[in-house]
Amino acid sequence: MDFRTAMAAARAEAESKQRKKRRDKQEKSEKKRSRSGEDMGLESFDPVNYVAKEKADTASMWLVLGFSISVSLLMRFGIMPSMSHGDSILWLLPVLSVFMLPSIHRLVMPESFVEHYTKGTWFKASFLHIFSWLAVTLLLVNPPFGDIGSPEVAEQWTVIVVDEYGNYTYPEDGPTMLMEDGNIKKLELNLNSSSSEKVWLLFAVRDNLDAKNIELNFTLNGVELNATKEAFNVFSEAGINGTWEERLIDVDRIEDVGYAVELENITEGFWDVRLTLSEQGDPWINVSEEYVWTIRVFTS
Repeated sequence: MDFRTAMAAARAEAESKQRKKRRDKQEKSEKKRSRSGEDMGLESFDPVNYVAKEKADTASMWLVLGFSISVSLLMRFGIMPSMSHGDSILWLLPVLSVFMLPSIHRLVMPESFVEHYTKGTWFKASFLHIFSWLAVTLLLVNPPFGDIGSPEVAEQWTVIVVDEYGNYTYPEDGPTMLMEDGNIKKLELNLNSSSSEKVWLLFAVRDNLDAKNIELNFTLNGVELNATKEAFNVFSEAGINGTWEERLIDVDRIEDVGYAVELENITEGFWDVRLTLSEQGDPWINVSEEYVWTIRVFTS
């Protein structure tokens, strides 16, 4: 065999191997495309079973929603009126009720639905119940259906000194005023010992429903004083100093109610002002935090 014949035979053999390789690759690709779900490790699709499971899941969703609404109504109108604001049972009981969901499903649902429920069903039902209960409860405890929000001091407070001629003196920002979280905590007040000056403390309150029916417990070094809206209106009509006007009442909150109280017989020394706000909410009495302010008085 000469050299030219050997090269032709080798080339023909190489082309034959390439054609065989392409043919095998094409056959594998066609076989892979024609494989069923079972051949690929997937479950075969059963449309009848799929529809039955979707119906069972839909029925479970509506059952859980109805159960959550029932629990919310029971807690709001049956249990909350007989309990106080901080009782842990108010949230513990609804959360623990998730363990009742499997039993309720087996009791209410037909057997054809129950057979489709798995651990995943109870997991989804638990989250749906908790978030639905929270949403409905928040709706029921806030106006107009309820009121569990405590009243609060609207903005800041200040002290106005009125001399015998009716002139007003306001505190100035500076070392005589101690601020904490943007609010006055301690204020130093300079009084003229030789004149008959009157000292008034001004503040405002707000509430999420009705700020006009709030009860105030106001004490000065343990002595109870009477803060009134009428006294505040007198200062408001006379024109509150522009520096302090927006510090007492937010101009965007016209429902804020101002109060003023005369600090009678205040002399040199330290004076603790304590204020607690309360109201008859729904379903219980709402009490605010205790506001504690300090006034240091010195005379000149």
